[in-house]
Amino acid sequence: MLGGMAMNGRELAVDAAETMRSPLVPVTLERLAALDGYLEAVWPQLRASVDTAGFLGSALYMTDMALDAVEEVYQPILSPESLLNGALDREQLTQLIAVTDVFHWMQPQLLLLCAALAEAFERPSVGGEGRAEPREPSQREQVHLATAVALASATASPLPQLAELLGMSEPPELYRAVAVWPGYLAVAWEELQHLAAYPDFRRRGRALYFYARSSARFLAQPLRADAQALAAAGVPAEAIEQARTILGDALPGLATMMMHCCAIRTGLGQRQREVVGV
Repeated sequence: MLGGMAMNGRELAVDAAETMRSPLVPVTLERLAALDGYLEAVWPQLRASVDTAGFLGSALYMTDMALDAVEEVYQPILSPESLLNGALDREQLTQLIAVTDVFHWMQPQLLLLCAALAEAFERPSVGGEGRAEPREPSQREQVHLATAVALASATASPLPQLAELLGMSEPPELYRAVAVWPGYLAVAWEELQHLAAYPDFRRRGRALYFYARSSARFLAQPLRADAQALAAAGVPAEAIEQARTILGDALPGLATMMMHCCAIRTGLGQRQREVVGV
């Protein structure tokens, strides 16, 4: 119950996306929302922690971790100038940068949120060590909330082949959003598909995963979401196990897509660090 009114799973997923200042409800939240009682049990516990400056700071620190590794292994041939020579016009380039900035902001927050839920399966309580200082509204986040994010069909070329090469069961949302500009994706994927061959790139993706898992202790409010607590909250056993599977499947892909988002943005000329001193 948020704001004095009971909300169903779908409404809670929307609220979670909005709390992360995302105009897009990520598919992982959609899947968790479809489980009987799961988001109703966990999101009211998480909301106050997600809406803190510390949570956002941890997320943005991870974007800088990703960018550091990307810059070590990837020097793009693509540039905004080269893209304007045929793949995109200036308005499309502006829109593409805006959409990728939404993912740059949302994905690390979603990774932290999902990692906390995964950690909560392992112990009676996680979190409670973080500061409760609320995050202040920013102009950048207002722009994100006003940004229209469309997703291309998961069957649009080259998305099925892209997903197979990435070892994923379906095309990730980041690339479905980028595929709205097929001319861009056609030329960008020629470079981006080789990133996974770099050991440093893969290692940093794994490091992001473990950093997110360890950061669960810095939630501002304790989270109780192990199987026993969820069952006591009325979540059926089947839904509990499905949630565990959804989270386990989502986490590695989210860490990998953080790396790819940084690489995409690097090719678009977006290289700024988010945390001072990193």
